[in-house]
Amino acid sequence: MKNNNVFVITQKEAADHLHNTGFLVLLATYTAIIFASTYMYGSLVHQNNSVLLSSINVKMISLFTPLVSIVLGFDAVVREQKSGSLNVLLTHPLFRDNVLAGKFLGSMLMVAAIIVFSVFVSVGTLLIFYGVEVGYIELIRIAAFTILTFFYAVTFLEIAVLISTMVKNATDSLTYNIVIWIFICVLFGAILKTVVAILTGQTATESVLITQLLNISPLHHYGEAVIGRADLSFMGVNVESTIGGIFDTEYTLTQCLVEFWMNIVVLIMTPIILFIIDFIIFLRKDITL
Repeated sequence: MKNNNVFVITQKEAADHLHNTGFLVLLATYTAIIFASTYMYGSLVHQNNSVLLSSINVKMISLFTPLVSIVLGFDAVVREQKSGSLNVLLTHPLFRDNVLAGKFLGSMLMVAAIIVFSVFVSVGTLLIFYGVEVGYIELIRIAAFTILTFFYAVTFLEIAVLISTMVKNATDSLTYNIVIWIFICVLFGAILKTVVAILTGQTATESVLITQLLNISPLHHYGEAVIGRADLSFMGVNVESTIGGIFDTEYTLTQCLVEFWMNIVVLIMTPIILFIIDFIIFLRKDITL
């Protein structure tokens, strides 16, 4: 893989996103949502925990961050193929792995920048409007939260690019990605509770099956690791861990990592596995118009 070629495509991909009006509108909307939710949470009285960490609306971030990833990746491959630019690119001394790696890196850089920016918006809102104190413990945990959120968002980016590689037009890709987002981030917990209740007659609090099935959702692992919630979807499974994730300052960060190491490993490994799958599919794909 030629690094110069990868970096050129990475820069082009990032520049394309920054000049995309739809993406900029979504980014502005996302920023406004983060600001408003943090401001509302900051007005609440928090007990037995850090006011700063308790005021970050993790549920809202878990809901809308995947949408940003979807917008970044849903037409990554199919757009180039439909326009014919993918064929032109590959007539140069450029290999398919260069193209895919460059597109991933460009979009991942944008995801990282957006997540860091949203964290600054959240922390800045609390500092300006409520004057909360930011200590060393909070900074370390916010850094860990930022990293976990990045891997969570990249999972949906990988799914978006994977679908973009498999479908024939961008509209289908966007539709499939939105359906997946709604299923995972909005309805998964409610659907799971309903299906298991019908089949077994057990409720969410007593069903081991529900707990096991939750493991297939990246939202479950993200919620567990950050705030100790088994499910953050709409009307989801209301089960909480003894430790309230990395935001629970009653426990050391080491204790949190020991408790939630499996969730963290899944969050890190899922994008890697999806990238390998996408890489294999893209190398075998017929890109002729």
